[in-house]
Amino acid sequence: MKNIKEVYKDFYTVDDAINMDLETVKNLQETYSNKLKVVLSGGKYFTKAENANFIDHAGNKWIDMMGAVGVMIVGNNNPFIWENIEKIFKAKSYAMGAVSYHNIAAAFYRNLALTTPGQALTKVQIGGGGAEAVEGALKLCKIAKRNDPKKTKILSTLGAFHGKTAGAVSLGGKDTWWAYQGRLLLDQVTHIKFNDVDALKKELSSGIYQGFIMEPIQGEGGVNVATDEFIKTAREYCTKYDTIFVADEIQTGCCRTGKFWACEWWDIIPDVMTFAKGISGGIIPLAGFIAKPDIYDAAYGIPETCFHHTATYQGNAYACAAGIAAIQFMIENDLAAKARENGKFIMDSMNEAWKKYPGIIKDVRGKGCLIGVEFENIPDDKKEKYGADFWSQPCELYFSEQFRIQIMHSFNNPKVFRWLPPLTATKEDLEYALDAFAKSVEYVYGLSKS
Repeated sequence: MKNIKEVYKDFYTVDDAINMDLETVKNLQETYSNKLKVVLSGGKYFTKAENANFIDHAGNKWIDMMGAVGVMIVGNNNPFIWENIEKIFKAKSYAMGAVSYHNIAAAFYRNLALTTPGQALTKVQIGGGGAEAVEGALKLCKIAKRNDPKKTKILSTLGAFHGKTAGAVSLGGKDTWWAYQGRLLLDQVTHIKFNDVDALKKELSSGIYQGFIMEPIQGEGGVNVATDEFIKTAREYCTKYDTIFVADEIQTGCCRTGKFWACEWWDIIPDVMTFAKGISGGIIPLAGFIAKPDIYDAAYGIPETCFHHTATYQGNAYACAAGIAAIQFMIENDLAAKARENGKFIMDSMNEAWKKYPGIIKDVRGKGCLIGVEFENIPDDKKEKYGADFWSQPCELYFSEQFRIQIMHSFNNPKVFRWLPPLTATKEDLEYALDAFAKSVEYVYGLSKS
């Protein structure tokens, strides 16, 4: 057997990578990947992660309050998830095959169906990431309604974020991500204002829509929570006008908002839900959609169409084992209740800062541990001085750099500072982060008066 170093002398083994110094990491990543994405984001070099804690290359401890943008719901490197993945390796389980029976995948499908509202969604299609899940839901709508010539379009909302592949970007409601790609699928998508009930009724009553996709809470849009009237009207009118109602639960699912699925807050049952992020504990990529059986079978229930949506890693035993374990961990440890408890703790602290420092914070909103803090605009005469448009930007920088806390704003609304902590974060971690936030807002308040 050859030694890899004899073939490629500069090859890095896993052992080499684990022990890599900062300068080597920076050089390799900036040379062989997207340099600006890391540089402009102020990227750090973390070498270890456990629950809601990181250790950087210099041995400093950081607190994780963004959870890889909501992925680490059960904490970083959750040992229960890993123990269950190891069982698959030790059992030498059949890993995957496009048209084979899979015991681990079958169990995951059934377990996921048990969590759905009314246990009414039962047909699962899986892939690797959130955008792929949305692409699958989009295709499901189009193929299921293929025999109705009146239905030619998909309805979505402004401010939405559904991913960055071509179809998912088309559904998203931010023109920034449409740039330089021609028309994408935009001719087939109509966008209405989020929570605009009149626009929703007008569009759906036209009868031309194959599907309507919405996030119960727009995460990247700035943690915009659906009103009762909007989401319930969506369910009513989708039923009335034979439109498939898709709830994008990629960021809001898996106990994040204080229910296993956010749509449970409104006591509605969507036709389709997308899932990703926390569903595998953040260890192995796993995403997809789950649908009512009649909707799924309308699309893929005949030989002509049954192979029209597949994925390279569909039925992956390791990913599905992670999914089984993550669901088990979330239910047994009642992470939905934890999200409600910790969310209230965070929300109360944010509201206190809002009242204490007027002119800095504009609004606080969210559910469970998906909380957005919207900051005021920086006055025009001070924007050049601080190199920012919103008070969220200097606050976020101070919060991160001074207190070593990982946090981020919303992609589609940078004035919104977003909390997405692991639901397993300790009270001590939360108290430290909230105290740091209060001090950061106080700092920015001082800037506003200077």
